[in-house]
Amino acid sequence: MKAFLLSLVTAVVIAIAWAGVLNKVQEPVSEAFATTGVRL
Repeated sequence: MKAFLLSLVTAVVIAIAWAGVLNKVQEPVSEAFATTGVRL
């Protein structure tokens, strides 16, 4: 039971950390597709 709870906590921590990394790496749509031919 302890191993299961530890795995759940670990999965939550990894998911939160990875979401933070993706928010820093990815750019918003308005910046990613900002060219002369695109209207948003």
